[in-house]
Amino acid sequence: MSRVLNILVEGSTEKEFVSNLIYPYLYDNGISNVRTITIETSPGFKGGDVRYKARYKPNIQKILKGEEDMRVTSLIDYYRLRNDFPCYEKSRTLARAEQRVELIEQGCYEDINDIRFLPYIQLHEFEGLLFSASIGFNELFPDLPKKNKRELLDIIDKFPNPEMINDRPEFAPSKRLERLIPNYRKPLYGSMIALENGFPAIMDKCPRFRNWIETLIKRMKE
Repeated sequence: MSRVLNILVEGSTEKEFVSNLIYPYLYDNGISNVRTITIETSPGFKGGDVRYKARYKPNIQKILKGEEDMRVTSLIDYYRLRNDFPCYEKSRTLARAEQRVELIEQGCYEDINDIRFLPYIQLHEFEGLLFSASIGFNELFPDLPKKNKRELLDIIDKFPNPEMINDRPEFAPSKRLERLIPNYRKPLYGSMIALENGFPAIMDKCPRFRNWIETLIKRMKE
C-alpha cells in the first residue's frame, strides 16, 4: 500500500474543500492515497470550537496509532483558536499573525512529538481563501445588491494576500461573507466559491497555504 496522507479537518466545509480541490491537485502530483477525517465531536460541540486537549490532540494521536506508512496533517482555523493550544499565550507577544501561528504549529509538533505529523493552522480562517478571485462571487451571486458586490470586489483588491483578511474579529472573512451575501451558508457555498475561483488562484494568492501544500507533497515523497 502506498503512503497514506491523513488530513484532520475542522468541519464539513473543510472536508468538501479537501475532496473537491486539494485532492485533485495532490493526485496530479502523484499522491492518490488521501484520507480526510473530521474532528470527532462530543455533546455540545460547535464548529470552530476546536479544543486542543479534548479534541485536536486525541484525534491526531488516534490516527498516528495506525501501523500503515503515513503522514498526518490538519486544516483548522486560527480565528477563534482556543487558548489551550501549545505556545498560545507566548504567541500573543509576537507582532505578526504569521509568527504567532507558526509558533503554535511548532508547539503542536513538539507536544505530539512524531515526525509523521505536520500541523497546519489556516491564517486567519478557511473563508479567507475564498477571496482569492472574484469569479466565484460573480458566478454564484449575480443578483447581489451592487453595493455588496462592490464591497466584495474591493476586499479582493485591498488584500493581495487574502490570508491576511482579519482587521478585527467582526471583520473576519466569514463575518464579511455573512454580512454581504444574504443567507450565506458556509457548508453550502464555501466549497462552491472555491471551485469557481479555481485551485491555481488560491495557490497563487495564499503563500502560507501554498507552502503547506508543497510541503505535504514533499513529505509524502520522502
